[in-house]
Amino acid sequence: MKALIFRETGETKSVLELAAIPTPAVAPGEALVRVLLSPINASDLHMVRGRYGYQPALPASPGIEGVGIVEAVGAGVQSLVVGTRAVFVDTWNTFREQIVCPADKLVPVPDGLDDSAAAASYINPLTAWTLTLSSHNLKEGDWLLQTAAASSVGKFVLQLARQYRFKTINVIRRREQETIIRNLGGKEFICTADEDLRARLQELTAGKGVERAIDCVAGELSAEIARNLAPAGTMLVYGALSSHRQTDPSKFIMPLFPPRLIYSTAAVRGWWLPRWVPSQPLGEVGQRRAIFSPCCRRASLRRRRLCGIR
Repeated sequence: MKALIFRETGETKSVLELAAIPTPAVAPGEALVRVLLSPINASDLHMVRGRYGYQPALPASPGIEGVGIVEAVGAGVQSLVVGTRAVFVDTWNTFREQIVCPADKLVPVPDGLDDSAAAASYINPLTAWTLTLSSHNLKEGDWLLQTAAASSVGKFVLQLARQYRFKTINVIRRREQETIIRNLGGKEFICTADEDLRARLQELTAGKGVERAIDCVAGELSAEIARNLAPAGTMLVYGALSSHRQTDPSKFIMPLFPPRLIYSTAAVRGWWLPRWVPSQPLGEVGQRRAIFSPCCRRASLRRRRLCGIR
């Protein structure tokens, strides 16, 4: 079978190659899946560059989510039959034509969800749900600040906010992203291109600071938000987009201000989906992923229309 692999870490254009590798044998409890689609996530690029929290033994393939068709099952597998269309959960190396993985790490896909939407129905939707409704336990009327609000995760957070009636402060980099936020129901935003982050946060929170925040940018932006957390406030850092394509070690630093954290007893904590998922029953993960099926379907339809596909 064919696979995108890297034998050493580095920039994708330099180290990724298309190679022919053997199709693995199917052991008891496993399934052989033909991959239909696998999205490219920021985590895939971090992995190829050697910066991700999980680094596979080389040679390896990137990829942490996707959709495929079950082609064979091993002895003892009763939950899946050949021909089932399923998404991968907690499965690596998806940039391949075929994958063998434990059968209990495959979640069947509803017939009404197309391949494009199904392939992207795991990482970003589940991240948004877990950060807001599980880790932060947001309730109706609560406030949440999020960075990269126009990103895929940010858009799902806005849809959740509308459904569960919590309120958001949305940090964006470009003024034109304001339309995206407003179309998804977001009312408060801060554009770092032409607004002072600290001044706007003080204004929006009446000087009290932010009680809950989620951040996928890190660096100086994340540090400034940490300095504006409310007493006992919490920020969950789940990404480091500011470090992409960086080689300067200083760009990987988030310069926190200790006195502010000490005297406010605020908390800045890391959060990582691949560490959360194994702690949950697969049925719970599949149920939460299914919440976003209509949202993923609409997003897929919008992408198809933009490409001229009906």
